[in-house]
Amino acid sequence: MLNFGNKEFRNLQEQVLKNAQDIETLKGRENLQVVIVEELPEVGNPNYIYLVPNNEEEESNVYDEYIWLADAEEYEKIGGLSIDTANFVTVDSAQTISGVKTFSSGIKTASVSSTGALSLHSESGIETKGNIAPQENNANDIGSSSKTYKNYYVGGKVIFGDKLYIAKDTSDRIGIYYNNVEKIKFGNENSSYCAVNWVPDNGDTYNLGRAAIRWNYTYTNYISDGTINLAISDISSKITLSAATGTFDSNGESTVLDGASMSEGLYIFTYGNCECFVRLTATMVQSSDVTPIRVSCPMIVSGSPSLGWLHIAKSGDNLTISVKDSSDHVDSGFAWTLTKTNLL
Repeated sequence: MLNFGNKEFRNLQEQVLKNAQDIETLKGRENLQVVIVEELPEVGNPNYIYLVPNNEEEESNVYDEYIWLADAEEYEKIGGLSIDTANFVTVDSAQTISGVKTFSSGIKTASVSSTGALSLHSESGIETKGNIAPQENNANDIGSSSKTYKNYYVGGKVIFGDKLYIAKDTSDRIGIYYNNVEKIKFGNENSSYCAVNWVPDNGDTYNLGRAAIRWNYTYTNYISDGTINLAISDISSKITLSAATGTFDSNGESTVLDGASMSEGLYIFTYGNCECFVRLTATMVQSSDVTPIRVSCPMIVSGSPSLGWLHIAKSGDNLTISVKDSSDHVDSGFAWTLTKTNLL
């Protein structure tokens, strides 16, 4: 059926009606439409003007015009005309579009290519009341690498298969669900939530953060190397605590003025790139009437590494710390740190 929504169709309608304008039987008929058929149907429609190809004419696109007389229950030929239908849409009884044709109505157009691709165009968008489904399952895309959509507005779920989907809750948080159970949620409180194990794709490959961009705090109950599970509460009793700091003078010595507040235990002494362990006993930290502690310790003399001895002596409430060998002492200016550890 031809519906006259464009210029060519209107011109055809005007031409057909002009040919039949003096026929008494057309008076009073409204909404006359022109229909191109291969042959006349057994019973016609009074509001149709049927165009039947005239196969006796040598010229192509020559048609005979007929109308259906309802009272007489027969057709009446009202004329004939020659038209160019190259730009017209033809349909069969099943209303199937054939050829590359374009429909237009106002600013909206629709076209079907020879390969069956449908193109829809509108200044204000395309709307549909029904579901849009691909012809074949898992065979068609929305957009392409060269023609992508700008924004994707979803009011419900984005579903993958039959178990996995993404959805927004009433608090504007996006969740990833599996078997209808929420697994990961990205919240509007600048926080994310996880209800599954967070496992890297490959072992011993990926890090949490990096040297230049690190996480601030890590809140956890346990850490494990796969064999030993260590509670953070146990680690907290073994962490090191800074006990004293200072800088060596020109004699390679430094004094801890509040040495009386130090408790016995294992300490780590560090300066520069050198470090060593020293254990302060109860008598050492409480009494000055003991032999000074002496432990082997690396030292730097005139900018070169050497092996010397760490000396810690107590006088009153103060501890005097020095690093020296039999003839030299550590270079001045090095800052040192005495850190207490409960690892042993």
